[in-house]
Amino acid sequence: MTELLTAAQMRAVEAAAIASGAVTGLELMERAGRGVVEAVFAEWPELAAGTFRAVVLCGPGNNGGDGFVVARVLKEWGWEVEVFLYGTPEGMPPDARVNYERWMGMGEVRNCTDMEFENDLIDLDADLFIDALFGTGLNRPIEVPATELGAFLDFSQRWVFDSGPPTVSVDVPSGMCSDSGRALGAMMLPALTVTFHAAQIGHFLLTDKGEDCGKLQIVDIGLPVKHRLKLVHKTRASLPVDQRHTVWTIDVQKELLPKRVWERHKYTHGHALILSGPPGHGGAARLAARGALRIGAGVVTVGCAPEAVAEHAARLDAVMVRAGDVAALLADARINAVCVGPGLGV
Repeated sequence: MTELLTAAQMRAVEAAAIASGAVTGLELMERAGRGVVEAVFAEWPELAAGTFRAVVLCGPGNNGGDGFVVARVLKEWGWEVEVFLYGTPEGMPPDARVNYERWMGMGEVRNCTDMEFENDLIDLDADLFIDALFGTGLNRPIEVPATELGAFLDFSQRWVFDSGPPTVSVDVPSGMCSDSGRALGAMMLPALTVTFHAAQIGHFLLTDKGEDCGKLQIVDIGLPVKHRLKLVHKTRASLPVDQRHTVWTIDVQKELLPKRVWERHKYTHGHALILSGPPGHGGAARLAARGALRIGAGVVTVGCAPEAVAEHAARLDAVMVRAGDVAALLADARINAVCVGPGLGV
C-alpha cells in the first residue's frame, strides 16, 4: 500500500517531526541530498565507478538546498560539479543558505543569467543533470526568459532524444504541480525523480501532454512510519471536508497504469467493463464506472440487463451503456479490465 500526500500535508509531517525534536531541518536536508545521490548510483551503477561531471541547478528554496547537498556529495565522490543558482542566496531559507555556504567552501556558484545559450551547457560535457530548481511548493507557472531558465529546461530534456545526460529531479520535476500533476508552464522532463518520505499525488497523476516524472524513487530519510501516519491522519482531520479526499492510498504499481499520451486515441488507455445488476441496484456500478474514468481509463462501459439501460443512461455521462449477456459483452477484444459484482446478484 502506497500513501499519497498533498504538498501541504508533506510540509506538516516534516514540520511536526522537527518540532518534536526528533530531527532538525538541516539533518533532513542532508539526508535528502545524500538519498538523491544513492538513488542515482542505484539507477546507474556505472556512475558510481568513476569520475564524472554533473550540472546542478539549484533554486531559491529548500529544494535548492537539497541540490547543494547533492553537489557537495558528488564533489566528495570525486566528480567535477558545476552549480548554478536561480535567485540570490540572500533570499534562501536558513537551512538552504547553510548548505549554500558549505558548497561555497568547495566550489563556485554561477547565476543562471550567466548561461545565455544552450550550447554553453552542451560544452560542459556533463554526464548528469540535477534539477533542484522548484519543489513541492510551486503553485504558479514558471517564467522562462530565454536568457535564464529556457536553456536549462531545453537541456534537461535532451536525454529523451538520446542527445544529452539523464536528468534527475529532486522531489518533483520543476514546473509540475505536486498536487495535480499538471505542468505549470514549462516543465523539466526527468529520467528519474527522487522524492522523500512518501509519494505525492502529482507523481501519479497525468500532466497536460503526457509528461511524467520518469522513474519514481521514494527515499526514506528517517521519519518513523508510525509517527508519520499519525501526523498524516491528524493533518487530514484538520482539512476542510471537501479536501480530505486528497489523502489517497493505492495498492497498484505505477508501471501498471497506462500513461496518457495526448496524440493517441481513447482505446490506447484501456476499456473497462462494469457488469451491473437489475433496475434499482445499479448505483454501485455507476460509482465504479465513474471511478474507472477518474483513474484514467479511456473507455468505460456498463453492461446491464435491457430493462436497466434507461436508468443508467439517465445518470451517466462519458460512459457507454450496453445490454446483453456476459458472453456477448466480453466478445469485445478491446476490453482490458472487468469489474464484476456491484449489485449483480447471485
